[in-house]
Amino acid sequence: MLQYSAVCTDREWVVCANPDGADACGDSGEWDTIFTKKYYGTAIDDSNDGKKVTLIHRTTCDMAELLPGMINYTTLMILILLLTLYMWYLGKRELRFDEDNTTPSDYTLVVRNPPKDAVDPDEWRDFFSTFSDKSVTLCTVALNNGPLVAKLVTRRELLKTLKQRLLGGAEIGVDFDERDVDTAVENARRYREGEEAKRNCLIKLPSCIFTTLQQRCLGKGLTESMLWERIKNTTKEIEELQKAEYKAAAVFVTFETELGQRTALEALNASELEILTNVATNLDATALFRGEVVLRVEEASEPNSVRWKDLHTNTISRYLSQIITMAITTGLVSLSGYVLYLTRLTVDTFAFAIILSALNSIIPIVLRSLVSFEKHYDEGAVQRSFYINITFFRWVNTAIITRIVTPTLATIGAEKIDLINTVNSMMISEMVVSPMLRYLDFYTILEMHYFAPRAKTEEEMLSYFTGGWYNLAERFT
Repeated sequence: MLQYSAVCTDREWVVCANPDGADACGDSGEWDTIFTKKYYGTAIDDSNDGKKVTLIHRTTCDMAELLPGMINYTTLMILILLLTLYMWYLGKRELRFDEDNTTPSDYTLVVRNPPKDAVDPDEWRDFFSTFSDKSVTLCTVALNNGPLVAKLVTRRELLKTLKQRLLGGAEIGVDFDERDVDTAVENARRYREGEEAKRNCLIKLPSCIFTTLQQRCLGKGLTESMLWERIKNTTKEIEELQKAEYKAAAVFVTFETELGQRTALEALNASELEILTNVATNLDATALFRGEVVLRVEEASEPNSVRWKDLHTNTISRYLSQIITMAITTGLVSLSGYVLYLTRLTVDTFAFAIILSALNSIIPIVLRSLVSFEKHYDEGAVQRSFYINITFFRWVNTAIITRIVTPTLATIGAEKIDLINTVNSMMISEMVVSPMLRYLDFYTILEMHYFAPRAKTEEEMLSYFTGGWYNLAERFT
């Protein structure tokens, strides 16, 4: 069965020496690894005054020949050609699918570099109406009020959480009376303290420790008094932010027809050099906003994927955040590589594969937190960045590092520690360990079996049954 495989079992012991007779392997006492014990040894050379020499167990199989090499390269070229044709076919199918399924993005375009003072929607409507036979349906001017939007979102989340903490899930509308909420918070506090007083000391101690860790590390498990205090502080911050004067950050224009959007995109299609220098060389004069501004116009993403808090960020900030994330990912790759290097040289192959699979499952959770700090215009860009970072980590971790830490002598052998059998163990581990880690989702189990039974409202209880974290970018890697 091994005749036409890459495995070679024919080996012989030879002296590890240079052509001039000098020892090429150094002191074998420095090597204390599983590979040393299998493929290196020492002996006494009687023909050289009983000198101690180092032996290696090398393969005697023939090197790669022309015909097998050409067959392999031809197969690779055919595979690349078929993949190219398949990608072309998928592109055609994607275009057809997009035409058959109409969405708001098919009618909408976005301006990424509007003049800061161009905040009047009527001005933008009049400008884009010249590119369509029918009128512009909607025009939205997004302002550089990202901090304000973030605070509004935070306040809404806090209000929702507070509603779940209050007895009976008290209603908190848009215009609520603070005195009524103060009374409801005080009643909820008294009820909670009364329930805690009924518990014995053995239950209070772990509950106190766990709640403190939640509040300090995760920002969860806040009491109703803490939530209400944060809401009042956030409201004051919002009132201060509302006093500021904001500039235009992006403009979304929705046309009556798809033809109107495509006509506008074609007429305003400027090169990157024209946009950066604001000098129109191939554009018509009617394509310049206010007769002087070269606009960066592109098809808009879906409404639910727009990241409104990041629309005000510039290109430098976006790329800088991505570079920082990639630098941290590279550091994680280096750390993981060192751990795998020590593991590869000291433990069993299957244990090495399990550790590798565990790292490939745990590190994406860290990368998800890192990517959340990046600035992107839409969720598609977030997924793309997340996918690149995870792919880079897993590819280097699984393929490059595994090959680097494996000695050349252990490349094509049939032993358990050799590279080919190591790859086999890695595949088995990925099929077993990774799904098991996803199944044994500790935090999800904790939410369903600890937090859900203690929820005060049905809405809060159902929120603990949302399941584990799932991400397309992570699955595609």
